[in-house]
Amino acid sequence: MLTRPLALKRRRSLFPTLFLSLSVAAISACGTTPAAAPTAPAAETPAAAEPTAATAAEAPAGEAAATADASAPTPTPAPVVSGGEGCAPSATPVNWFIGLGSGADAPVIPLEEAWVEKFNKTQTDVCLTIQIVQTTGAADVLRAQIAAGTVPDIVGPVGTVGRAQFKGAWADLTPLAEKAGFDLSTYDKALVDFLKDDNMLVGIPFGVYPSFLYYNKDLFDEARLPYPPHKVGEQYDGKEWNNDTFTELAKKLTVDKNGNDATSADFDAQNITQYGFFQQFTSAQGIGNRFGAGLAYDPASPTTAKIPDSWRKAWTWYYNGIWKDHFMPTTDAQNSEVLGSGNGFASDHIAMAQTHLWYTCCFEVSKLNWDIAVLPSVDGKITSNMHGDTFAIMEQSKNKDAAFKVISKMVVDPEVYKIYNVLPAKVEDRASFFADMDKRVAPNKVDWSVAEEMAKYADVPNHEAWMPNVLKANDAFSRFRALMDQTPDLDINAEIDKLQAELDTLFKEPGAIPATK
Repeated sequence: MLTRPLALKRRRSLFPTLFLSLSVAAISACGTTPAAAPTAPAAETPAAAEPTAATAAEAPAGEAAATADASAPTPTPAPVVSGGEGCAPSATPVNWFIGLGSGADAPVIPLEEAWVEKFNKTQTDVCLTIQIVQTTGAADVLRAQIAAGTVPDIVGPVGTVGRAQFKGAWADLTPLAEKAGFDLSTYDKALVDFLKDDNMLVGIPFGVYPSFLYYNKDLFDEARLPYPPHKVGEQYDGKEWNNDTFTELAKKLTVDKNGNDATSADFDAQNITQYGFFQQFTSAQGIGNRFGAGLAYDPASPTTAKIPDSWRKAWTWYYNGIWKDHFMPTTDAQNSEVLGSGNGFASDHIAMAQTHLWYTCCFEVSKLNWDIAVLPSVDGKITSNMHGDTFAIMEQSKNKDAAFKVISKMVVDPEVYKIYNVLPAKVEDRASFFADMDKRVAPNKVDWSVAEEMAKYADVPNHEAWMPNVLKANDAFSRFRALMDQTPDLDINAEIDKLQAELDTLFKEPGAIPATK
C-alpha cells in the first residue's frame, strides 16, 4: 500500500468522479505539433474515447449523408490526376491511387508529385501517374472504379482498415516479388505476416506503428516506483513482467484526492485524481488482442461469429479494471477536461497508456517527462497491436509486373519514408527516423529500442482485420467498448454473448462476404 503525502501531489487539480459529461469530439492527430511528427494513418486517426457510432475509419464518407437524405446524396469528389510527363513512348502505364489511407493532405501532395516526376525521369519502363482523392470520399471512388473495371494499379499508403473494406480486391504479391527477384526475407517475418490476408501477401512492409506502453516518469517518481521494463524478459522489481504484475502496478499509480492509491483500504474511488492505465485510441478488438490475437468469426465458417476466449478474458479484465479495481477511467473520466477530453496520456494524469508510435504526434513530447516500455506478457506471450501502411496492387490491374516495379522502389526509398513520416519496416533504414525523433522529444531521451522490439510481436490476426459485414460489425464493436466504459454492474459475459449473437446476425446478412474480386 502506498499513500502519497499531500505535498507530493504537485499540479493535481482535484475533481469528483461525477465528471461533467462532455460531447464526444474527434482529436486532431497532429494539431500544433511540428510537421516532422509521425502522422496517424488516416484510416486509423484517433477518435474520441466514447465510440458510440461508426468512425471515419469504419464507414466510407458520404454514406451517412446518403442515409440521412437519400434523395440528395453528397457528390463524390473527382480524383485529381497528375504525372506521366516525359515518359518514354514504350513505357507501361501505371496509375497510383492516393487517399484510401494517408497522403491526400495538401502539404504532402507536392512531395508525392515530385517523387512521381523523379521516378519517371530515372527509368524508361514505367510511366507513373497519380490520382488523388480526399480521404472522406476515397472508398466510394475506388468502389465505383472497381465496378466500372477502370481500377488503378497501385493503392497506398493504405492501412489494415482501408484494405479490409476491399477484401478480395488485392493481388497476391508473393509471385510478383519472386519474379522480380525482390527478397522478402530481409524483412522481419512478423511484419510480412502482418500484411497477409487469408495467407496471401497483399503488401510489402513499409511504415509500421507498433504499440507499447507510454509512461509518465514524474508520476512514477512521485510514487517512488521503478520504471517499467524496456526489454522483453526483464523483471519488474524482482517479479515477472506479466499482466498480474502490471495490474498491481497500475493500482499503485491510481490516486485519490487524499493521496491514497487503489491498493489502500482508504482509497476513495469517488474522487480519483490520477489513473494508473488507459487503453488509449483502440477498439474492443484491440483490447482483446493484447491477451492473444484472434478473429471474431470461425475461419472455417466465416458467417459464424465466435468470440475468442482471449478476448473474453481481456474484456473481463478491462471491465473490472474500470469498475472494480478503478485503475482505468470511465467514459466520463476519459472525456473530462482533467484527462484531456479524451487524450488521456497528454493530460499528465495518466501514469501509463498503451497506444501506437504515431501517438508522438498528439501530445507535447518535449514538455511531458515520459518514456516508453515493453508490454507485459499475458499467459507467457506478448502481443503488440500493430498499425502499418503499405502499397497494394489491385487484382484487376492489367500491369501488375510494372506496378510491382514501382512499389518495390517506394517501400525502400528514404524520400518516401519522409513524405509520410513513418518508421521504416526495414531495420537498417530506421536510424535517421529516430535521429529526427530525438530532436523533437528533447530534452527527453526516449528509448526507441522499445518500439523496435514491440514490432516483433505484431498482432496476427490484426485487431483491424477484415470480418464479414465489416462496417456494421465495427460499429457493433464500437458500441460494445462504449458499453464497457460507461456502464457499471454489467454481467460482462452475458454482454459478450449478446455481442456474439449480434455479430452472428450481421455475418449472415446477404452481401456480408464479397462474392467476387
